[in-house]
Amino acid sequence: MTKANTVETTAGYWEPHTSSIDFCETNYLHSNYIAEIHNVWSSIIGLSAVGLFGLLKGNPTKEIRYTMLYLSLFVIGIGSACLHGALHWVYQSADELPMLYLIICLWYCISECESPRGHPANPHFPVLMVIFAAVNTVIYYAFQNIYLVFIATFSTSAIVTAVGIAELLFFREGRGSAGKRIFCTGMIVYLGISTPFWIFDMLACNRVLEVADNA
Repeated sequence: MTKANTVETTAGYWEPHTSSIDFCETNYLHSNYIAEIHNVWSSIIGLSAVGLFGLLKGNPTKEIRYTMLYLSLFVIGIGSACLHGALHWVYQSADELPMLYLIICLWYCISECESPRGHPANPHFPVLMVIFAAVNTVIYYAFQNIYLVFIATFSTSAIVTAVGIAELLFFREGRGSAGKRIFCTGMIVYLGISTPFWIFDMLACNRVLEVADNA
């Protein structure tokens, strides 16, 4: 198991943990039944709630591609909450596999962004994406105990997605400035704030927990 958190804690209900990663939060600090309670509620609010809002309000044309996109985000939040609550390999799968599926949904949305509804430019693309998702699933389970394999796979897929979105926004005619600003702001936040904080969180977890637990 990759341990961002190596602080010793009392035994909890779900131990021994079987996930390949232990995140930077003191385990069972507030409950013997929930390993990382703050990661649990933040996953539900930050991911599942957004996905649910998208399902209810973010798809006025009721297209399947956007339904699958928001559904993936909703499932990620539930899987993430279960993972952080139990640090169990099954729930880790329920968190990380939907993240890969979300990327695949985004690829399809990008590829069909300019297609008229009901007239896809790449009608065979969904079948190819299902096959690709199946291959990704097999690879994922083959290397599930190596957390860096998932990180490398997801990061590479996310980069491909960002390039595809940038191509749509900046190299196609008729794109408004609002979408470009949102994209640039998102990339600045992701690369300039979120990623450095995540790296610091992973590398300096024990120090972070000492400060947080003693605050």
